Amino acid sequence: MSVLHESKVKNVGLTESNLLSLSFGRIIRKDIDAIGGLLPESFETYQIVEPNHLVFRFTDLQNDQRSLRSARVTERGIITSAYVSARPTGIDARYAEHLMRSYDVTKVFYGLGGGVRQTLKFSDVARLPVILPPAEEQRAIADYLDRETACIDTLIEEQRRLIEMLRERRFALRVNVALHGTAPTEEVESALPWAERLPADWRVVPLTSVAKLASGHTPSRSREDWWRDCYIPWVSLHDVGMMRPVKYLHDTAQRISDAGIANSSARLLPARTVVLSRDATVGRTAIMGVPMATSQHFAAWVCGPDLDPEYLWVLFEGAMQPFFDSFQNGSTIRTIGMGDLKAFRIPLPPLDEQRRIVECLDEETAKIDSLIAETERFVQLSRERRSALITAAVTGQIDVREEA
Repeated sequence: MSVLHESKVKNVGLTESNLLSLSFGRIIRKDIDAIGGLLPESFETYQIVEPNHLVFRFTDLQNDQRSLRSARVTERGIITSAYVSARPTGIDARYAEHLMRSYDVTKVFYGLGGGVRQTLKFSDVARLPVILPPAEEQRAIADYLDRETACIDTLIEEQRRLIEMLRERRFALRVNVALHGTAPTEEVESALPWAERLPADWRVVPLTSVAKLASGHTPSRSREDWWRDCYIPWVSLHDVGMMRPVKYLHDTAQRISDAGIANSSARLLPARTVVLSRDATVGRTAIMGVPMATSQHFAAWVCGPDLDPEYLWVLFEGAMQPFFDSFQNGSTIRTIGMGDLKAFRIPLPPLDEQRRIVECLDEETAKIDSLIAETERFVQLSRERRSALITAAVTGQIDVREEA
């Protein structure tokens, strides 16, 4: 690539403080004062980049084959020296940006070095062949792609906002139905800090009065026989997510043996036990679909006859999330202790109303989830269309003069 030349200008003397970063195929600004743990002197090791430089992230090639690894700089600033900065010479910078994006998305960089090396240097790509049409056509291709990709990017952003709106609508629906029921009725002021009003015929009870509390435990990892060739599912934070809530867990990433249960504080809990993460990330929840044990990161609730486990899951997954947020202290989240867990209080509708709430939410959230999935598919297809368009234009498969 004789049209690109590596640039290595260190930020000696902290002459530049406009901190930049490569994010999702774009160069963005970052707040230099918000970078935790870095002393001002650390930024002397950063490199200065100029407008129209191309920046590449050639690290972690084996483990991450989804990230966009190239972008064009639009303003002077500094960026980590872990990235490669290159100055275009004899090639239109915007065309070069699109050409490198085509190489990026078609995985050209991953094939360099025999697929063994996780990191590339500029010298590893310096002799990479490039497609170099006449200067006028480079500018025409860049103009065409700037225009067309901007339209696609706008469409993608609109769809991402729609997804966010649908998720907010899903959450609001869960909260509303869980706290107000399936039909209009007389309501009274609530004694709960996270619920202003509740139907008059609902009770507010200690959770321990309708469910038995059990704490999780992680047996010793040094006993390989407790973790190898096992059959008892063991719930960890890896199994329970928040963006796509899991109602029932039927299997887990890890399993434990009878010996691991017998020789530790771990306990085998019955199916339909509700688990709730109480540290690391407070508020993740799921229902055991089969008998399972759980890690120390979870509290487990074995529901009695007056409490439907699915209704408790609905409360944990939606209405009680603001309450769980109160356990966050600044940027850290402390563990919810057993004393706090035992003090939990919940609204308790009649059992038949609990089941109606669950059925209603299953039906309505399924519709929203279907819309979210459809929109996500559209976004993915749009991204694929964007990549294909760039590749077609820079390889001459599209006559941009006719398109113009």
